Amino acid sequence: MPNSSTISAGRSQTAIVPSPLIVARTAVAVVLLGMWLAAARAYPTLVATPQATLQRVIELISNRELFPMMATTAAEAGIGLMLGAGLGVVLPFLVQLSERLRVVVEPFARTAVGIPKLALSPILILWFGIGLGSKIVLVALMTFFLVFVATAAGIRSIGPNLVQTVSIFGASKIEVAREVIFNSVQPFVWAALRAALPWAINAALVGEFLAAENGVGHYIEQSYNSVDIAGVYAGIALIVLIVFASDAVLMALQRRCLAWRPVDQDVVLH
Repeated sequence: MPNSSTISAGRSQTAIVPSPLIVARTAVAVVLLGMWLAAARAYPTLVATPQATLQRVIELISNRELFPMMATTAAEAGIGLMLGAGLGVVLPFLVQLSERLRVVVEPFARTAVGIPKLALSPILILWFGIGLGSKIVLVALMTFFLVFVATAAGIRSIGPNLVQTVSIFGASKIEVAREVIFNSVQPFVWAALRAALPWAINAALVGEFLAAENGVGHYIEQSYNSVDIAGVYAGIALIVLIVFASDAVLMALQRRCLAWRPVDQDVVLH
């Protein structure tokens, strides 16, 4: 019979075995890093090395420029996303109260999705200045229509028989709206939010490229104008970090709000 020390050793060895997912992601990261390094060696004037990029990030940290810069871009994207997504969720419910209003409004909303919102950046800067206001409005415009269309599609996906059945069992209108309609629409809303997140960050960057006093986009633009390739790639690396962190936070909120529904279940087509 194995003693306690043998059991403990076996458990420790089992605990340190990496999962296949971690191994696969590490392999992909190593391949991408190798491709980056090969490109930097082949085109040294166009691509900064990972070492130079990391060194520039460390310099930004030591100069206390990194966190204010990232906070500015994150605030522009975050506030704009909350504003645009909030309106994009609420307005479809109000439109659905009237069939005539829905028929009139929804075609214009779907058409407005194709309008290049980034082309409005110079106009918004003229209206709201070079501060946070113009970037927040631009991000809100980028995200509003995506969430609006997704929420409207989620509402239309609810079968009338389900609503009638729940009503027959004595549910009030508020309970039907909360338990049936809202819960049925949530997956559509979260999918739209995760799709809109990169667009929100890109919109904030474009606004900072054109006119800004701070932010990662402003830093990339300055580095580009001074032919500082390491600075450009350091800014790109910071944007990737913001996207990863923001998506992780959004995914955690999605898991919490959709605890009753599996969101990470793999679907394999045979």
